[in-house]
Amino acid sequence: PAEVDAVLAFIRAQLGAGRPVFGIGSPRASLEANSALMELVGRANFSSGQTALDSALVGRCLDVLRSGPARAATLHTIEQADAVLVLGEDVLATAPRIALALRQAARGRATEMCAERKVPQWQAASAADIAQGELHPVFIATPAATRCDDFARETLRAAAPDIARLGFAVAHALDPAAPAVPDLDADTAALAERIAAALRGAQRPLIVSGTGCRDAAVIEAAANIAKALHAPNPATEICLAVPEANSLGVAHFAALDLETLLERAAHEPSVVVVVENDLYTRLSAGQIDHALADATLIVLDHQLTATVSRAQAVLPAASFVEGDGTLVNYEGRAQRFFQVYDPAFYDPEVAVAESWRWLDRLQNGAAAHENLDQAVALCEAAVPALRGIAAAAPDASFRLRGMKIARAPQRQSGRTAARAKIRVHEIRATQDPDSALAFSMEGVNGAAGVDRPPALVPFAWAPGWNSPQSWNKLQAEVGGHLRGGDPGVQLIAGGAGRDYFKGVPAAMAQDGALRVEPLYAHFGSEELSARAAPIQARMAAPRMALNPADAARFGIADGERIAIGVYGQTLRLTVQLRPDLAPGVIGVPVGLAGVPPVPAGAAATLTREP
Repeated sequence: PAEVDAVLAFIRAQLGAGRPVFGIGSPRASLEANSALMELVGRANFSSGQTALDSALVGRCLDVLRSGPARAATLHTIEQADAVLVLGEDVLATAPRIALALRQAARGRATEMCAERKVPQWQAASAADIAQGELHPVFIATPAATRCDDFARETLRAAAPDIARLGFAVAHALDPAAPAVPDLDADTAALAERIAAALRGAQRPLIVSGTGCRDAAVIEAAANIAKALHAPNPATEICLAVPEANSLGVAHFAALDLETLLERAAHEPSVVVVVENDLYTRLSAGQIDHALADATLIVLDHQLTATVSRAQAVLPAASFVEGDGTLVNYEGRAQRFFQVYDPAFYDPEVAVAESWRWLDRLQNGAAAHENLDQAVALCEAAVPALRGIAAAAPDASFRLRGMKIARAPQRQSGRTAARAKIRVHEIRATQDPDSALAFSMEGVNGAAGVDRPPALVPFAWAPGWNSPQSWNKLQAEVGGHLRGGDPGVQLIAGGAGRDYFKGVPAAMAQDGALRVEPLYAHFGSEELSARAAPIQARMAAPRMALNPADAARFGIADGERIAIGVYGQTLRLTVQLRPDLAPGVIGVPVGLAGVPPVPAGAAATLTREP
């Protein structure tokens, strides 16, 4: 459309105006989009879009996975664990699929007991009678109660430094060579011994942690436990939850953090290009407004965010269902995602394109490649740590029996009706130059005994089976791996023997101050899902949490509205008294409407609202 050409011309004029050009990527954008932005602005002017704290925490996770001896756990191996320690992570809120796998791991004791008695595990009633509620040991240490506590053997409610101290104590109990924890109270020391005994006696121990506590010491403590366990038991695995879909992917870029880049942009008039990132969810509005006051802001996104609202030019980026790209998941596995449908096929006025495609057009004009395989190759060349991502899925030239692979099953209907408002005549389906998939039911669909590559299986269907049940037809064995192996390619080998982390934090001071700890909501804390109406209908109103003992000390009642001062910011929230919250902690909700980003670990002051 003409307006798109006008916007592209405006952006090219801004990029060529002689002012500094900065690029802000995103951990929710594809590797190809981040790489294309870095190529456009130059490595020295590119930020991953993560705050300094996020960048440090995710970088620490990447370091642990790369240099630690324990393998990164997959969802399948999590379910097989027979002893688990969850250190600092509310997994149902930050990584719900991992939470489900942990529940299955706890219930795995019933499976073992059935096997000992030669009772098939599918006999659910018999399995329940045999198990009598017995579970594999799961220990959970978090600042507040979680919805996984019902299957935990023991729980600990503590602030992040004390959770880290518990982890360091467990590692020392497993291996005296690990650093000891000074001034550890007797109760925590006894709990550490019980956890260590359970992990030591397991065949497949698992340590789960992540960035949820916003404290690197918690991640380091988890790494120490995994190292101490791995020496006598190589089956030990570790699972580190990260904030967003491509957090580990952008960590490979080793780019500037968001604060550093914005500080540079604030010094002189500049052009700032933001790709799929709402800056106002990461830093305070004051910081963002100050940094961008004299900047021309160009944004590529698929959501109407606060950052989009203040931009001088906006290009409509494709979401993951509308475009192609590559992400790196929590275990370090590069996985390709493919366009589900072509929006322009149903509405010719739609001008949506992947961010990497827009950036290619901006930089190269008529000479733009606009090809996924080319974008992947450029990404591998620009970031050596990402070499190998091309193997995450077959390229666009791949064919089976000379045909592409059908995106739609044989039973698809309504193709003509879908475009009837435009034209009753059925036109040719969109041709996809970026993948080995066809935008129709024509092509290989897996029903004729031909196995599609695991990374190119768009749907599950087999004659006589409902769709979910037919997955067993695509597996090497029921409940096993896909035939042809797991999709994607593992970028992080692990298995190295790094030294123990030695930075044991001091216990949280009992000086009457309140320490900010993040509280995550299953519905609402994740940025994109929180925009969906069904999720919004289930989101609770944002409230600040206090332990009743702390509330009594400050003379604050449940439901009272107070002002919370943190690093010059003031939040006004209603108080919720929570006996499950660790004493000395003020729980601040993450990601909910009206709650700006608040640094975890900061000291907070409370003021009653009139």
